[in-house]
Amino acid sequence: MKKVSLLLVLVFAAITMSAQESGFSTKPGRNTTFADNGFWDNWFIGIGAGANVYLGDNDSDAKFLSRPTVAPQLQFGKWFNPYIGGRFKFTGGAIHTFENNANDMMHHKYVGGEFDFMWNVSDYLLKYNSKRVYSFIPFVGLGAAYGWDYKVKGTELHPTSQKSLTLNAGIINNFRLSNRLSLAIEISASTLKDDFDKANNVNKISYDILANASASLVYKLGSKTDFSEALLMDQGLVDDLNNQINKLRQENARLSQRPENCPKCPEVKTVEKVVEVNKGSFVSNVVFFRLGSANIDKNQEVSIFNTAKYLQDNPNAKVKIVGYADKKTGNPTINNKLSEKRAKNVANALINKYNINSNRVTVEWKGDTEQPYAENAWNRVAIFFAE
Repeated sequence: MKKVSLLLVLVFAAITMSAQESGFSTKPGRNTTFADNGFWDNWFIGIGAGANVYLGDNDSDAKFLSRPTVAPQLQFGKWFNPYIGGRFKFTGGAIHTFENNANDMMHHKYVGGEFDFMWNVSDYLLKYNSKRVYSFIPFVGLGAAYGWDYKVKGTELHPTSQKSLTLNAGIINNFRLSNRLSLAIEISASTLKDDFDKANNVNKISYDILANASASLVYKLGSKTDFSEALLMDQGLVDDLNNQINKLRQENARLSQRPENCPKCPEVKTVEKVVEVNKGSFVSNVVFFRLGSANIDKNQEVSIFNTAKYLQDNPNAKVKIVGYADKKTGNPTINNKLSEKRAKNVANALINKYNINSNRVTVEWKGDTEQPYAENAWNRVAIFFAE
């Protein structure tokens, strides 16, 4: 039963572990499973300014240059995965509206807040890349606006305030400046109730629109500012582990059906014989890796332990570690770098964890130029060779 439990834990741990380096994916974002995003990961804050233009019943009759007003903007939010995010955005300033055939200009102040859902189309349709220079990000959201200090030709109107729920939508053109900083050029519109501008409405349209164009600097917060692809263990290995579990269950079921009164086993004489272990022998150990990964899984550390024990028992022995990558995935450049990381990670574990002198460990990597095994997945490996 203990064996079954151990295998179940092994399968669960192997399946849930993340394999890929952060910052990119090997498939389009919509077809990729990404590692869990921690609560404090991938937050951002932004500040900027833009121009508002109010689109009401009579405003189109006014000269366009008299209509825009400056609107500062503050936002903060979080990306839940590479292509879905949420943010709070706050704007404010003044609004110019017109009535009486645009002969009278109304001036009032306002503040607005909204929550938006953002969709990064670039990372959804294309492969995720944290270094992508441009990203196309539409958004929709709900919010509220508050207006006050309504004046026409300097004369204050009463009542002096208005409230309105808003429906917001727009497009963010995001330009990457560095790993943490980006420039967001945003075009958006918000619907407001028809009397938010307190104008004498003629056309009786049931809502007005506040259009906005802005530019903001957006800064990524936290220790993690990108995502990593979660690559599951090879299905063949999972199937093999499941087969072992089923065999152990069958064996347990068979043993549980033994009769209670078993014949007494004959007494066996103990033979005291000391068998000397040949400490000079060495069987090449291997450390297998998952697709696209150079991280050492827990279930592979036994090979490093056995090699360390051999070196501790044989002070004059040395080992060479050779890293490989499978030929059917990636490309020669990526595979060469990946095999180098695999070999070096195994060497570092051997040296740092088991205090093996670095002079006794050499490292090589072959990329996908050599395939030591006929089974493609087995070539995601680092192999120890005695020297």
